[in-house]
Amino acid sequence: MASESERQTEALIARLAASRSDLGRDVAILRHRLDVPARVKESVMSKPLAWFGGSLGAGLVASFLLRGRKSAPKQEKVVRRSLWGLALSGAFTLARPALQTWATNELQKRFVIPGNDNVRSR
Repeated sequence: MASESERQTEALIARLAASRSDLGRDVAILRHRLDVPARVKESVMSKPLAWFGGSLGAGLVASFLLRGRKSAPKQEKVVRRSLWGLALSGAFTLARPALQTWATNELQKRFVIPGNDNVRSR
């Protein structure tokens, strides 16, 4: 005959097994509730016409709300550049590739960790 302590131990083991199964079920339900992309995909797949109509309506409402007002056409001002401005603009245009290379090298020197290359040696 089983003693009282053995019966209590078996009862506790049964309660633990039941608690584990309940906890597993609760975790599965919570995981499903928190998986928003999967729930949205499931909803779109089950009701595609409603989602299409809703997106169409939202697009129309947004286009009406975000539409800018039409203003009277303004006369364009003619901008005349001086010879110095034209020369300075041309100099920056010519120096741009060199400046980009220099800036890239400086950023790599300051922010790339030496010896941490992701290049495989053959």
